[in-house]
Amino acid sequence: MTPAARRAGPGAVALLAVGLSGGCTKKAVDRPAVDVTWTLSPAAATVGPATLTITLRGPAGVAVSAATVHLEGHVSHPGMAPVIADATERAPGVYEVPFAFTMQGDWTLIVRAALPGGGQVERRITVANVRPAG
Repeated sequence: MTPAARRAGPGAVALLAVGLSGGCTKKAVDRPAVDVTWTLSPAAATVGPATLTITLRGPAGVAVSAATVHLEGHVSHPGMAPVIADATERAPGVYEVPFAFTMQGDWTLIVRAALPGGGQVERRITVANVRPAG
C-alpha cells in the first residue's frame, strides 16, 4: 500500500473502488416507450408471398403514426441474400410489409422503426420452419 493510501484510510479506498467499478457496469439505454406487436399472414409460413403487420403503440396505447418501418429478413442457410422491404402505414400505428420468404428454413425478421421525433425501435422475430409452398 502506498503512503498516500495509508493516510487516506479505508473509507477513501472504498469510495475510490466504488467510483472505479461504475465504469464496469452497463449503462441503461434510453429506449422509447413503444410497444411493438406483430402478425404474420399466412400464419403457417410457406415459401412465397407473406405480409408482416406491425403495430406501434406509445404510452397509454396511443398509435405511433408517421414512423418509417423497415424489414430485413435472414434465412438460417449461409450465403443467402437478405430479404429487404419497407412498410406502408395502413391505419394509425399499423404498418404492413409485403415480402416473400425465398426459401424454406428458419428465418429471423429484423424490424426497425424510425419514430417521429428521432427515436428508434428494433425487434427480432423468429419464424421457424418455413415450409415449401404447396
